[in-house]
Amino acid sequence: TAQDALKLLSSKADEWLLFFDNADDLAINLHTAFPRCNHGNILVTSRNPGLCVYAGSHSVVSDMEETDAINLLLASAAQEATSGNKLMAAEIVKVLWYFPLAIIQAGAFIARSGVLKSYLALYTQNRIQLLSDKPSQSHDDYNWTVYTTWQISFKQLTQPAAALLQLCSFVHHQEISEKIFSNASRYKCQLSGPSEQELQKPLEFLAQFLEPAGVWDTLHFMELLTELRAYSLINFSTETELFSIHPLVRSWSRSILPDKKAHH
Repeated sequence: TAQDALKLLSSKADEWLLFFDNADDLAINLHTAFPRCNHGNILVTSRNPGLCVYAGSHSVVSDMEETDAINLLLASAAQEATSGNKLMAAEIVKVLWYFPLAIIQAGAFIARSGVLKSYLALYTQNRIQLLSDKPSQSHDDYNWTVYTTWQISFKQLTQPAAALLQLCSFVHHQEISEKIFSNASRYKCQLSGPSEQELQKPLEFLAQFLEPAGVWDTLHFMELLTELRAYSLINFSTETELFSIHPLVRSWSRSILPDKKAHH
């Protein structure tokens, strides 16, 4: 059993490595799966930054450097690293924002279709389909695509957090300030357009952050940001207290809106 395994590791004097991969379920208290001893090593991969409290040290895996991204794409696509292929690969990884999983997916598609030269045009016209594509053959047992990864996380969100994420998909992806939303809740203007009822929905959403006296509830807003951070759907800077949303997350969030016209 799991408890027997923990006891065995705790009693062993030898060094060992315990590896938790994709520990993203917020409902699981991961600390209960750690052996109670002062030796051994534990490695955890997770999109939840809250797990850092258990670590002696941690590293944030960010987007790739251009050279590494190009090499990963060509390797995944089974393409030679010629100067011409590197130039085409550079354009592809740029539109993928150097996001590792998206690059691997693109490489797998190119490997089985042989369309390195025309992939960029295909991506422009079929972004949603390509980022949702799971090849029938893969190098490992990882079954999530870029979009299914976020879709699974999105389904775990509370309704207010999901609404905030989709509202954020309509502002610039970098250095998003809480003030954008607090000001919008206070300084309303008359909106008009094809559907005035739809245009009022963001204001109705922001109204939940206003206390009876009209004071903006920062704590409630931060709780939703913390929820989004737990699934790596946003990044938060402790230095500037501004947050950002990855461009691919931003475009995906817009793509799942019920009204397809809203994507534009």
